[in-house]
Amino acid sequence: MLKEGGFAYQLLVLMIIIVIAIAGVLINKVIGKDGMVDKVVEVETEFRKEDVLEKLNYKVTQKFIELNNTAKQNNQKISELYNQDVVIEFLKQNEIIVASQDEAGNPIDGVYEIDVSKVKEEAEEASNLGTFKLQKRENQFFVVYYDENGETQEIGELQIQQT
Repeated sequence: MLKEGGFAYQLLVLMIIIVIAIAGVLINKVIGKDGMVDKVVEVETEFRKEDVLEKLNYKVTQKFIELNNTAKQNNQKISELYNQDVVIEFLKQNEIIVASQDEAGNPIDGVYEIDVSKVKEEAEEASNLGTFKLQKRENQFFVVYYDENGETQEIGELQIQQT
């Protein structure tokens, strides 16, 4: 009888060790490097970056609609009131963008820093993001993300309606 009880006890200890090992592997998969938590944070950050572009485009579209309505009321062509320069000036006046400067303090042509807190209502979310810039290439503007390591990622094009 003692030998059978000893065997059951050894099996119980072995099962506990196996369960602890499996739990360790699962915990590592969830919170370890490249685990599920890291992947969730990465996906959330990507969503926030895309959200900045989307909300910036929304503000530009609102301005287009406003000027389009004004043009209709005054029997004007929208092209008389709306173009890239008007959009950039609108974003500057609302302090959404400011001209980027070089080390000497001179403005860099066609490069603007985006104040994410003016674009996103969620100030806490905005403060956790890196730096966003609006960069002109050829005849288009692109939103570019700069992380804390200086790595860049193009998020997308600013949608300025062609008139």
